[in-house]
Amino acid sequence: MIIRILAFLFVISIFIPVEFHYLAGTLRIEAYRVVLGLALIYAFINLKKVLEQADIIDILLFFFSLLATASLIYNHGLQKGIESSGILVIEILGAFYLARLFITTPKAYYQINMWFVTILAVLAIFSVYEALAKHRILHEWAKAITGHDSLDYRLYTHYYIRMGIMRTTNLFAHPILYGTIGAIFFPFIVLLTIYRFKLSNLIKAIAIFIGMVSTLSSAPLLSVAFQGMTAVLTRFWSGGKRFIFGFGFLALSAMILISAISNRGFFAILVSHLTFNPVTGYYRMLQWQYSMDDILDHPLFGIGLHDWTRPEWMNNSIDSFWLLMTLQHGIIASFLLLFLCLYAVFHMLNRLHKHHQATRWMVHSWVLAFMSLILIGFTVDYFGKIQPMFFFVLGSIGWARDYPTLNQIMRRLTHKAKLKQQLQQKSA
Repeated sequence: MIIRILAFLFVISIFIPVEFHYLAGTLRIEAYRVVLGLALIYAFINLKKVLEQADIIDILLFFFSLLATASLIYNHGLQKGIESSGILVIEILGAFYLARLFITTPKAYYQINMWFVTILAVLAIFSVYEALAKHRILHEWAKAITGHDSLDYRLYTHYYIRMGIMRTTNLFAHPILYGTIGAIFFPFIVLLTIYRFKLSNLIKAIAIFIGMVSTLSSAPLLSVAFQGMTAVLTRFWSGGKRFIFGFGFLALSAMILISAISNRGFFAILVSHLTFNPVTGYYRMLQWQYSMDDILDHPLFGIGLHDWTRPEWMNNSIDSFWLLMTLQHGIIASFLLLFLCLYAVFHMLNRLHKHHQATRWMVHSWVLAFMSLILIGFTVDYFGKIQPMFFFVLGSIGWARDYPTLNQIMRRLTHKAKLKQQLQQKSA
C-alpha cells in the first residue's frame, strides 16, 4: 500500500511546476525529490526484497552510483561531494527502486503508464493554447500562487517562437522536458491502441503527439524516429534476419558513438539537420569538441561539477546526457551506465517473442521507449525531472523477466475468459 501511494505521488510530482519549490541553502527541494527520498528509505527498509529481485542491472547501477559519488567527493571534497552525490543517488536509486518495487506485475506497469498517458493527453489542451496564444498560462498561474519566478526568462523571448508559434513548456521547465516525457509514453499508448482498439486510446495517442509537436523540439521527433527504427529491429529480431538487422542497428549506433567523439560524419548530419534550428545542432557539436580535452585530462573521475574548458562566448550548458556523464564522472562511469542500459534493452529484446501476446505489447513498448531514451541522450541532456524519469523507466521492466510464470497466468485468464463467454452465449 505504501509503495503504491509513493508511485502515485511520484506521477503527480512530475507534473508539479518548478515554481513550487523550497530553497534550503543552495539546494532546491521539489516534490519529486521528496517522494524519491521516501522511496529510497522504503527500499532500505525492504532491503531483503530488493536483494531477492536484484540482477546484473542492479549491481552495475550500484557501481555506477559509487563511481559518481567518488567522482563528486574527489573533485569537491567530502562535505560538498556528499551533499551533491546525495541528490544524485536519490534521483538514480530512488527512482529505480520505486519502479522496481511497485511495478512487479503487468497490471502495475499498465496502470502507471495509463496514469502518465491520461495526464499528458489532458494537458495537450493547454499546449495548443500556449502555442497559439504565446501565453505560458500554467506557469503564470503557478507564479501567482507561489510568488516564484522560476522559469528561464529566455523562454518568454522570440528565441522560443518558431514558425509563428511559441514552443510549449506546459507544466515543465523547458520544451525539451515536456517533449521527452511525451515521447517516453507515446509507444505505450500507440501499441495499446493497436492491441486493443478503443476510440479513447486513439484520442490519447493523438493528443500526446500534438503535445510533442507543439514543443517544436528535435528531441521528441528524434525519439519517434528512433522508436520506428527500433520497431523494425524488434520485428525481425527473433527470426532468420536477426543477425542482419541486429548488426545494422548496432552499426548505426556505433556510427553515432564514433562520430560523436570525432564530431564528423554521421553525427554532424544528425545534429545539424535533424534539429529545428541548425545553429543549435552546430553548437552541440562544439560542445563535444571543446569538452574532449577535459575528458581526456580527467578520464577516471571526470571534473565533477567544475566548469569545463571552452571559449568565453560559449555558455556552460552541455546538451548531451552521455557527454555530461562522461565529463562529470569519468569514462568508466559513463561506459558502465551505457552498457547496463543497452544490456537491459537487449535482454528484454531476446525474450520479447517468448511473452504471451497480452504482455508482449507492453514489453515491446518499453523497448521502444527506453532505446529511444538511450539514443537521444547523445543530443539532449536529461536535466531536471527527466533524469529521475530515465532511471524510473529503466527500473519499470523488472516484472517482465519472469515470462514463463506470466505466460501461465495469461493462459489461465484467457481460458477463463473464453469459458465465461461460452457460458454467456449458451445462457443467451
